[in-house]
Amino acid sequence: MKTLDEVDRKLIALLQDNARLSTVALAKAVGLSRSTVQERLQRLEAAGVIAQYTVRLGSGGDPLCAWLMLRYAEGFSCDDIVPPLSQWPQVRLVHSVAGETDLMVLVETRSPGELADLRERVAAMKGVDDVTTIPILRTALDRR
Repeated sequence: MKTLDEVDRKLIALLQDNARLSTVALAKAVGLSRSTVQERLQRLEAAGVIAQYTVRLGSGGDPLCAWLMLRYAEGFSCDDIVPPLSQWPQVRLVHSVAGETDLMVLVETRSPGELADLRERVAAMKGVDDVTTIPILRTALDRR
């Protein structure tokens, strides 16, 4: 299978958020025809990228959110790190910042175990020198 492109990743993210979206709704969201989206979904299914469509029951609680503070390895930059990060649906927001930290990555997981696994995958990425994990206990103010 060819590598996933931006449209494939967007389709996957949309389906992860709501597996009941119609092909027409998906097509509208990615700006392609219904038949093109259907062909892409069939290709993703055949390649095993999409294994099943399912219902995920909620825990009744809030997701576990955390900031991952990344520092680049020597010779690496934002352009090297952000594209692979963007492929993970748990990554919600990435800020490039100045100081000892190079990137602030907001992640959202369902459990501490999932957060630990994600943190380890990020730390193992080529170009990442260090990761500090800061779990969010409570949002005291959000004006977004």
